[in-house]
Amino acid sequence: MSSESGSPQPKASGKDAEKKNPRKGQDVNLALRRAYESAVDETIPQSMLDLLNKLN
Repeated sequence: MSSESGSPQPKASGKDAEKKNPRKGQDVNLALRRAYESAVDETIPQSMLDLLNKLN
């Protein structure tokens, strides 16, 4: 006799999911940090700088 009822178990979301799989939360944090750092490191095109200077 099986203890499974045949219906799928509800998946945890948000902080509950991180408690069950903390590695997944760390992976998301690392990916977001890398995306932020790459955006910060991008150079601003001269045309954008020219437009910003016109606002002053």
